Amino acid sequence: MKKILFVDDEEQILKTIIRLFRTTDYDLYTAMDGEKALEVLAREDIDLIISDMRMPYMDGYELLYKVKTLYPKIARIILSGYADEKIIFKAIQKNIAKMYIFKPWEDETLLNIVNQVFAVEEIINDERVMTYINNIEELPIIKANYRKIVSLIQEDADIKDITNEIEIDHQIVLKILHVANSAYCGVETKSVDDAISYLGLHDVSNIVISTSVIDAISYNGIAESDMDILWRHAFITNQLVNFIYDNILRKKINQVHNTAGLLHDVGRVFLFNSFKEKYAEVYQKSLKEALDIGEVERDMLGITHEEVGGYLLKRWDLPHSIVEAAFFHHRPMDDRIIDKELVCVVHLADYYSWKVTNEKNATKLIEEVFEYLNINKSMFEEELGKIKID
Repeated sequence: MKKILFVDDEEQILKTIIRLFRTTDYDLYTAMDGEKALEVLAREDIDLIISDMRMPYMDGYELLYKVKTLYPKIARIILSGYADEKIIFKAIQKNIAKMYIFKPWEDETLLNIVNQVFAVEEIINDERVMTYINNIEELPIIKANYRKIVSLIQEDADIKDITNEIEIDHQIVLKILHVANSAYCGVETKSVDDAISYLGLHDVSNIVISTSVIDAISYNGIAESDMDILWRHAFITNQLVNFIYDNILRKKINQVHNTAGLLHDVGRVFLFNSFKEKYAEVYQKSLKEALDIGEVERDMLGITHEEVGGYLLKRWDLPHSIVEAAFFHHRPMDDRIIDKELVCVVHLADYYSWKVTNEKNATKLIEEVFEYLNINKSMFEEELGKIKID
């Protein structure tokens, strides 16, 4: 039985939560402040903590930071009011929490989110996936210098210190300049300082994370031309994600989601690296027989790039929405998805990224996403034809 800890300084809210979860299969614990929450965590194997932000003595941000440090495997969710939006975004941005739910909540929505969090956890840790993962001699890790850059940004360090650390790594410099000079951003500069200034530290952090993830698993003999194709696909997919939000949905993308397109196919890079010639056979069969790439991966390798990508991103402690985008981007209408809008957008961006670059690919378009996003397909494709892709 999964154990959930709710933390809120308002007794009435905790009573409401207890009533709501009384008929579920979850083992529920409550605490009215951070210290009492830590006491519960010390004696119980909690699977999920859901905490308010505004509390006396120890606020939710401090509590969830301690939970992340002491119990990194526990899923962390914020349940708080709209007035706390700024600190909530900071917590998500700095990966203190995986997601948030605003008060007042709808009971069915809260229950569904909890169910979906555990459902994704279960399928990522599926026995078949874990058997494959456990047979890998050495799982990829993020290099220390990448972690240092992200840490400096999260700690609001001096911009000069951040720039100096970035300039040590030629790979990151190239990626930052590439993004800043892309047609989508519209800047022309060879200066790292100018690029960072234009992009903003959050986007720079996203680029560093994306570069570090791909670099971590592309160390063992993938041909440079193949890596170029995979990176270009990831980069263009990310451009299209932003294009869809800005120009089609007419809304601002949540900054936490800015790496969703860049990281959606990280599992494919990993499988390519692991299986090499065998994965080339998977790819060719998928093209030749017009089969979905995931179906062929499962048939020939016993695992899909979505499953591997979701596992790795969760292992590296990325936000739940980014994990979902990697895990479900070929199945965007799956009922277990929490942020279905984002996954649908990534699905479209992934499919049309191959189209606009004229690369052969067997990705299948799920037409239902147009209806879900309230997008006219013909209009969308017409608008897509107007943009310049770098």
